[in-house]
Amino acid sequence: MRLNVALLRNPEAEIRAKEKADAPTVKTKEQIEREEQLRAKYGTTPKESHVASHPPPSVWRRKFRPLPEAKAVDLFADVIGDGFILIVAAALILFEYHRSSTKPDHNLERIKELSAKVEEMKKKEVELEEDKKAQLARLQTIEDALRGFKDPKTKLPLLSTPAPISPAPAA
Repeated sequence: MRLNVALLRNPEAEIRAKEKADAPTVKTKEQIEREEQLRAKYGTTPKESHVASHPPPSVWRRKFRPLPEAKAVDLFADVIGDGFILIVAAALILFEYHRSSTKPDHNLERIKELSAKVEEMKKKEVELEEDKKAQLARLQTIEDALRGFKDPKTKLPLLSTPAPISPAPAA
């Protein structure tokens, strides 16, 4: 109850409620005349001036009437029920978070696989480039050797020297 009053505290509403509880339902003619005289003389009634000068008492020192047993049991049951629901919801959230954090990330695995494939393809490309250079070197060696030999009948080289490559004519 103290927490409820402290959290939802509205001092003006408390004062008005207290005044209404203390005030009789109908004022007598003498009370009305006395209040009017005080207002005319001081500008306020004693209650109004008293409220302005003294702040309301602290919630923690305030005395509360005890609740009836049935109402207290109902309130306690509501608190226990709400607490249980809150604990179950928090436990489910934590469980799902833990479960999702232990799962492997499928996108990350796929990225790793693709990265491995790209690296493998780069290695193959480098190997093929080296093989191509080696084949071109062997072909050049064979061509040079063939150019060195001459046909015994014609006395011309077996392999003629390559003609310079000219660009293809535009059609």
